[in-house]
Amino acid sequence: MSVKSGDKRTLILRTAMQLFAAKGSSATSMQEIADACGMSKGSLYLVFKSKDELEFSLFDYCYQLLQEHLLRAENQPDLTPRERLILQIEVLLNLVLELREFLLMQFRDWIKSGNLYRGEPEVIRENNAKLHLYSKKAIEAAYGEAISPYTADLIMLVHGIIGAYIKLLFDPAMTVGTHRMAVYMADLLDGAAEQLIRRQPEPLINEEVLKRWGADDSCLKPLERHPLLAIRELKELLESRVSSPEVRRQGLESLQMLEEEILELRPRRVILTGMLANVKAIPDLDDRIEELERIMQPYLNHA
Repeated sequence: MSVKSGDKRTLILRTAMQLFAAKGSSATSMQEIADACGMSKGSLYLVFKSKDELEFSLFDYCYQLLQEHLLRAENQPDLTPRERLILQIEVLLNLVLELREFLLMQFRDWIKSGNLYRGEPEVIRENNAKLHLYSKKAIEAAYGEAISPYTADLIMLVHGIIGAYIKLLFDPAMTVGTHRMAVYMADLLDGAAEQLIRRQPEPLINEEVLKRWGADDSCLKPLERHPLLAIRELKELLESRVSSPEVRRQGLESLQMLEEEILELRPRRVILTGMLANVKAIPDLDDRIEELERIMQPYLNHA
């Protein structure tokens, strides 16, 4: 009897996950996966056109597992909203614990191959957006309508705490159980929610920022280089690209003042914006100046 296409896909995904957890994706060939599944490599390629597609599908499969577990937790009868929230957190932590070896090996492979910073595939962004929506519903169910203005703030708090807890789960010496972690996290959220509702401060993060962060940003993106490195390169390019001695002199002076101001404990915004405007007027350096303007934004925002 032939294996149904859906069953075959699941078999491949589960087998690949086990092999990747044991030796890493880079050291696992499609032929090995096919052999372990008891099929030809050609049959494997009929289901997944490439190894990259298989890897991305694995993460989609992990999200599907999480959604199924969360749905079961959501449908548990006779639970208060807070008890349901604790169970949902515990479900997430348990799944991460279950997939720990696979996730660890994937991160090691990405770092070794330099693929850690290639950006998130669409499937991960889509599922992150779904998880943000799910988190919003769970938080508002637990704390009521009064928490609505601060839902995005609490989601970011949840994201940070869960990220820290996941690192603990990856530590073999960690002995604290996931249930205790979930209860402790709920206690932290209770305190934060109570303070926000009582004091009613201006929300730090709105939902639009949260959506954009979920869709575009990634903790796996490489850090921008420091503005001082960009300024140093611009000084060198002035000599080779700008022919006018006067423009070069003015450009070097502006870059020098910009560099000195960045090194101050409290950079002055008026100096930063003024010198950046001078630098933007330099011809033939548009590509590098665009980068400098982008990486200067944190300094301009907080000056």
